[in-house]
Amino acid sequence: MDIEILGLIAATLTTSAFIPQTYKVVKTKSAKDFSWLWLIFMLLGISLWFTYGLLINNIPLIFSNSITMINLIIMLVVKYVYRQS
Repeated sequence: MDIEILGLIAATLTTSAFIPQTYKVVKTKSAKDFSWLWLIFMLLGISLWFTYGLLINNIPLIFSNSITMINLIIMLVVKYVYRQS
């Protein structure tokens, strides 16, 4: 098995884990169970992994981290827009 395929399979599985949670956050219009610190640290970490993937031209890292960044940004936006006053 080509190592790139293994990376793509792993990236797809771990990235897919965020999708149901993001869907639930959008559907319920609530991200209250996620701390701001966790969301921000995750977004920063994922952004660095994405940048690293770009620098070494690694498709699995670029693919998975770009999708995960989108999911985290959606969660942050929902948390901000629907925050309690």
